Amino acid sequence: MHPYQTLLVPLDPCGCAELVLVRAIELAEALGARLVLLIVVNPPAGVHLGDPARGGTVRDGLRAEAESRLAELTALARPKVRQVDGVLRFGEVVPTVLAEAEAQGAGMIVMGTHGRTGLRRVLLGSVAESVIRQATVPVVVVHAPEGTADAPSRAWTQASAEADG
Repeated sequence: MHPYQTLLVPLDPCGCAELVLVRAIELAEALGARLVLLIVVNPPAGVHLGDPARGGTVRDGLRAEAESRLAELTALARPKVRQVDGVLRFGEVVPTVLAEAEAQGAGMIVMGTHGRTGLRRVLLGSVAESVIRQATVPVVVVHAPEGTADAPSRAWTQASAEADG
């Protein structure tokens, strides 16, 4: 039994999710591994507030949107990977990713990065960098090409074409 039987794939709801997923599928196929796709919703403080009488809270809307995205991404992976599970969590991204990796028994984390540099990185931080520093398992980072966040379907098409060679 090799240590990479389960790959945790935290997916940013931005356009780079498809590119990360393509790379994770390639790894899972090569290793015969299970994929656990993870979306972490980290709503700003106070987002849970809302009027349930008016159709639910903002949190409910975020949950529904994330569940829909997770189902879409899971469906993309299913035809090529022996086992794919989707997980949705609410919380701070880095601790949630690390906790889920441990809970799932993941031997590797595959995630994307926007590659921020300079002041943007200082101000916004880097989730990928924090995960790399704190993870107890290897982390594979997929760099999102410039403009990918604005064009998810183009990213999926480009990555799929590359994968199909």
